[in-house]
Amino acid sequence: MHLLWSELITEKLSYKPVVAWLANEPQRLYCQFTSHQVDSRNDLICLRSFHWRPPDDPIPQGSQLMTHEEALEKWNRLKSMGWKKCAGPLHRGIL
Repeated sequence: MHLLWSELITEKLSYKPVVAWLANEPQRLYCQFTSHQVDSRNDLICLRSFHWRPPDDPIPQGSQLMTHEEALEKWNRLKSMGWKKCAGPLHRGIL
């Protein structure tokens, strides 16, 4: 079974390079959490946000780098506000 990033970091506060998405479908907003390796000791998480109105491609809204702990706090805060895990927006292979 393939675990999502949030499950990996929540359980062990460790990170494996997988992508995880959260969606706020009523507002058509999506957040992507991915690894961003600065050097061999400092892995960061890149948070990218998008607005998506099908059938158009997602429109980037911004990105930021954060530590694992900051990313976990952000993930949990979004989940507590009603955001749901999802597979991410599907489109023409841009992401």
